[in-house]
Amino acid sequence: MTLAVAPPLVRTARREDLPAVSLHMRGMLERELGGYDARLHGDVDDLAGTYLGAAGTRLFVCHLEGPDGPVLAGTASVRAGGPKPEFVPSWLARRYEGRRVGQICRVWVDPEHRRLGVGRMLAVEAARWALADDYDTVCLHTNASVPGALSFWTSFPGAVLVHDARPDPWSTVHFEIDPHVLAAA
Repeated sequence: MTLAVAPPLVRTARREDLPAVSLHMRGMLERELGGYDARLHGDVDDLAGTYLGAAGTRLFVCHLEGPDGPVLAGTASVRAGGPKPEFVPSWLARRYEGRRVGQICRVWVDPEHRRLGVGRMLAVEAARWALADDYDTVCLHTNASVPGALSFWTSFPGAVLVHDARPDPWSTVHFEIDPHVLAAA
């Protein structure tokens, strides 16, 4: 007899999710992203204030069924605004001036839950939510030094390369989401 396995569940984060989200994000920062940097990761210090109830923001979680119940497999978020001007070339910061920009962030999947579609589900949900929230532009950046990150985004429906900033300190590659391609996917 084969037991049915529950499919991954992606939904908006709730207050009760935040302790697990904090552990997940801090673990990802330490394991794969060079550690916590207050200039870049302040949202992790105040998940509730950043994401719960703030206009134009959303935090998504994905749960998988584990042996002891649901486990947090990954996260994604949307925040208002483009890349921070102090970390990008001036032309890139100007590209987003005067526009309502939603930025997809924190698409982070625990290594043990990768290759199951979790990241794609989270990123699609975040992008669709941002587009439905009437952002003029939806953008994101990724750290190309993280195994699989660049190939994930280059194969994402509607991801258009805007700027490859490597070899900046974070191996950053910037994308925008073409809403027409995403909608057709």
